[in-house]
Amino acid sequence: MSASRERQPDQARIVASLAAECHVPVDDMTILYEHERSELALSAHITKFIHVFATRNVLEVLRQRGLDTPPSPSGAPLQLAT
Repeated sequence: MSASRERQPDQARIVASLAAECHVPVDDMTILYEHERSELALSAHITKFIHVFATRNVLEVLRQRGLDTPPSPSGAPLQLAT
């Protein structure tokens, strides 16, 4: 099966799941996930599993920023800028 005919996973479902798991707004998670996915896609020869690596990268970015735990009671928004 060619790369163009491969069934891609439901990106919205992946983002929603990550957002719920990490207690991050869906809009912010969408930006972060799409950034990581597009970075990987630039050099990928096989694109079937990009979503797996993008998910791993998103979780690592959040872990490095200390955002992989529930937010503080203040409800401060996610800071995407590094």
